[in-house]
Amino acid sequence: MKKVTITNANAAENREDWLTLRRQHLTATDWPKITGTSRWGTAEDVAWDKLNPAPGGEYKSNLPMQVGTDLEPLIINLAKNVLGRGEYLSQAFLARRHMGFTPDLIRLHKTADWVLGEIKVSVAEWGGAVPRDYLDQVRFQATVLGLDHVQVFHLQLTSWGEGLRLIKLGKIPPERLAVYQVEVSATERQRIERQSLRWWQENILCA
Repeated sequence: MKKVTITNANAAENREDWLTLRRQHLTATDWPKITGTSRWGTAEDVAWDKLNPAPGGEYKSNLPMQVGTDLEPLIINLAKNVLGRGEYLSQAFLARRHMGFTPDLIRLHKTADWVLGEIKVSVAEWGGAVPRDYLDQVRFQATVLGLDHVQVFHLQLTSWGEGLRLIKLGKIPPERLAVYQVEVSATERQRIERQSLRWWQENILCA
């Protein structure tokens, strides 16, 4: 386990502090844009957002984002049944050197590696495998913490309307939640750390 700084900033309760920390670090959301696997932006977008922060931040909510946010506590309850009893951390920005991210769920250990869970909600089928952009995202998260694997919890909806119905119901059938374990070797973590540091130095620090 790498030594990280646990902050008290999160998107819901300390949004401005959270946005400031995100601009000061390369995040797991940024990494797929830099590697070219993201469907939501490019490396140029990442550099622009870091160097030219928009008032109020770059995040604008839409129905899929809101459904995912509102379903997350319900999914966390199911995920804890998979990860087991223990002390948990969620939504506090974690930082190490130039890297950082906001975990969906971490089971903490005082004497051993933490257990990291990433939550995804979609209406698209995954076909039994985690999509490439999400793989890059969780591999970056594992690199920040120095972990060998990440648990990905995926809820596939038939529609965003179904998501709204599940939110109103207040529970998710356990059998609807798929769990994937993404392995991340030490060699891969070293590569990500080197590449991300080089990008950060060339595009942010030297800009």
